[in-house]
Amino acid sequence: MPDIPPQKLALVKGLVKTMPVGALRTLDKALALSRDAKMRQVREILLIELEARHARDVVFAPYLPLFQAREDGLDAEVFPKWLLDNLWRQLRSEEPQLCGDAVVAIRSLRDDDPAPVVFFRLVTAGARILREAPLAVAPKGHDEADLREVTEFAHYLDLHRLLRQFLARLPDWMGRIDAEKAATLRLWYKDACAFSEDAGVRFIEAIFANLDDGAMIIKIIATVADRPNDRFLAESELADFGERILLLAEQRTDTLKRLLNQTSKDLSFMAEAGGDIGHCLNALSGLEHYIELARDGPWGKRVAAIHKVIAELAEDRLKAAANIMTEALPMTAEKVAGRVRKDYPDIRTPMDDLATRNAQAMLKFVWDIKYSSGAGGYAALHGRTVQALEGALDTYMDDLIEIANHGAGGDAEALMTRFEGVIDLIEALSGEDRASLARRRVASSDILNPSKSLA
Repeated sequence: MPDIPPQKLALVKGLVKTMPVGALRTLDKALALSRDAKMRQVREILLIELEARHARDVVFAPYLPLFQAREDGLDAEVFPKWLLDNLWRQLRSEEPQLCGDAVVAIRSLRDDDPAPVVFFRLVTAGARILREAPLAVAPKGHDEADLREVTEFAHYLDLHRLLRQFLARLPDWMGRIDAEKAATLRLWYKDACAFSEDAGVRFIEAIFANLDDGAMIIKIIATVADRPNDRFLAESELADFGERILLLAEQRTDTLKRLLNQTSKDLSFMAEAGGDIGHCLNALSGLEHYIELARDGPWGKRVAAIHKVIAELAEDRLKAAANIMTEALPMTAEKVAGRVRKDYPDIRTPMDDLATRNAQAMLKFVWDIKYSSGAGGYAALHGRTVQALEGALDTYMDDLIEIANHGAGGDAEALMTRFEGVIDLIEALSGEDRASLARRRVASSDILNPSKSLA
């Protein structure tokens, strides 16, 4: 079978270069099953393109996070994706030998190997192209904003040696920073500042993009500035990073306040509220630990205000948790062991769907704020609340087991449904281990024993 004509092959190559990586991989899997000679030709083109895209990602690895929004919600510098795609296309056109050498180098590159020299040469060439031929990289129909993005990214590429040095030791910076590490980091920051007036901020911005926990950038800034106070840092060129953390915490607490003040009977939003509180307190902990916050300082006052709001919100919900959970557990007055109990499980009345969802959301909230309760200032109340809630669920579970073992419930299916509902609440409050223990108790009860089935 003849090969694909050169003219059509060129069209295929052009089309492949415009396809996203996901589409290329899907098409590669499909073509891998074909025995057709022409399809094998197309697949070879695909494989070459995939390898080139991989080379691009490895060469520009320190900058890839700058092309996607942060998952933690913190504001950050984000470049448009077309910029890197177009730059790599231009590098393959102007520097084919360097691009080819990079592909070859990556084939034998191990994680602990230093970056090959060809990587630095390619990034340097990329910065040159951005400055000398910005229109070759800009998209069709570009405007001044697009050209500013091109120019700005060129400044970031100037820092690639320093950035690679920092990222190679990233685990060190997340641990204890001793005097030697601090001196090294300050030297790198000084070297970065030598490139241009704003290069120091860009260096920190690039580091920030590479951190999963963006709030940890405060640790790096505090080291560079030798543990400053909030008055000094709030007026420095690095103030924006602290402002981003404070702004996000304030926005989240404002959202929580609005949700808690709404009149809706649906409390499902509480399932996410605990996580938001934890994120806020975690972000603030960096500011409190690494920056000297004055009580009346520009950041100290805001941190104190956020803490106050979070504590009030958490305490209010903790105090309401018992009542919300009780609403989900139908009770009845029953004579047990010679005395009347008003809080005995009512198996005949099914659990209300809305009340159950509200209880699950509230108990998940209590679970989620467990580890941030110390920082939030409500650890004692949280401990008492959890103890009371667990006690109430344990008592309810004990009573259900007694009903199962003595055949007093009447309807085995209804009782089993009640067990499942209560175990879901136990899991929301105390986690999977405690829920598994409850399931084992049900499995060993008479409800699953045919010889002692409920009447």
